[in-house]
Amino acid sequence: MSELNEATRAFSPSCWVPGKTRDEVINEFVTEFKEAYDGLRTYAKLMREEDIPYGLEEQQKVDVWGEVKDRLFIFFHGGYWVEGDRKSCLTPALCALKSGYAFASVGYRLAKNGVTLTDSVEDAVKGVEFLLERYPSASTIVVGGHSAGALLAFHAVTRVRDTRIKGMALVAGCYFLEELVNTDIGKDIALTADQAQQNSCDVSKLNGLNLKNWAFIAYQEAPKLIEQNEKFVSESEETQAVKFSDLSHYTIMTKMMDPKTGVFMAMADFLSSF
Repeated sequence: MSELNEATRAFSPSCWVPGKTRDEVINEFVTEFKEAYDGLRTYAKLMREEDIPYGLEEQQKVDVWGEVKDRLFIFFHGGYWVEGDRKSCLTPALCALKSGYAFASVGYRLAKNGVTLTDSVEDAVKGVEFLLERYPSASTIVVGGHSAGALLAFHAVTRVRDTRIKGMALVAGCYFLEELVNTDIGKDIALTADQAQQNSCDVSKLNGLNLKNWAFIAYQEAPKLIEQNEKFVSESEETQAVKFSDLSHYTIMTKMMDPKTGVFMAMADFLSSF
């Protein structure tokens, strides 16, 4: 991988894992996400329905793991809105299933090849609306996301404003975009100052929603993301911080595959609180 400038490095989680190169961090993450997907597909009694379209584009699809009854956990993948897909964010699924939830992984158009971040946000809103309509029996819904997906979860929840949505599980999120404009990350998605302002999370939009939110924060993490998570929590009375000093931006997700870990148990506690 090429060297990053200082501003980009401050937002790049792969630079901040002790004792590992950026390549090692990313390769481990990709491998463990694939293991999570393969594990769910071979889980003998697990109902699943993959590639359900909510739009016309290939990425506008959802996968649903488990039978949707009264509880549904909707989740958005990360990748700074330019990488990843709905198959690569399934590490919380086992925790959701063991907590009595079905798990829905929502794909969205990535912000490249003429697609903007605003388009990605619109897809997130549309995906949640689709699931709410498709599963009217789901009376307890939690919406979450990892990294860039946490921002999408926020926008979906605050724009849909459905009383069946009880809370958000926000994992190592990125919420405020102005500083990204002049980084390589911002350039990759052609982020303008206007788009950054439009798509940043305005925490005041949580006002009037009866939500319980947990922000899962890793501290082997890019300093700007730590700063953003702490700012989000400080500005939101509805949001509780759950802190993990020994986890990275990546292991806070991959360790959710192991019921014996603290992050699995924390997510299970959160989901079971509704």
